[in-house]
Amino acid sequence: MSRRDGLVAEVLDLLERYQQAIETGTRDEIQTMVHLPVGYITEDDVQMRERYPFDPVKLREVTGFHHGKSDYDVIAIDETKAHIVITATRMREDDSPIEYVSAFYILQNRGEGWKIAAFSGIRTEA
Repeated sequence: MSRRDGLVAEVLDLLERYQQAIETGTRDEIQTMVHLPVGYITEDDVQMRERYPFDPVKLREVTGFHHGKSDYDVIAIDETKAHIVITATRMREDDSPIEYVSAFYILQNRGEGWKIAAFSGIRTEA
């Protein structure tokens, strides 16, 4: 396995745990996977948040979100930083789509493992 392949495997491990926390976990669980402050790019500004900006429990309650189907494209990576494009479909329990998400994530390894440093997403209804 090349060094790049090893780094990609480490990043994908974090992203799979992150997806699982969105599907079944809490904001506090996600918080352990995020560098603080975390950069969040919205429709009209850039925010530095001291807490992860979304509550997955509320997401599930409000939208009926049950699970997702995600594809991860690690477009660049080195020992300390990774750029990832994520395309996902958020699904109900019956596998019907709720919305589509396209997102860009920057992960960093600052000596304590990979964590999310910044992200931005675009959501569209299914």
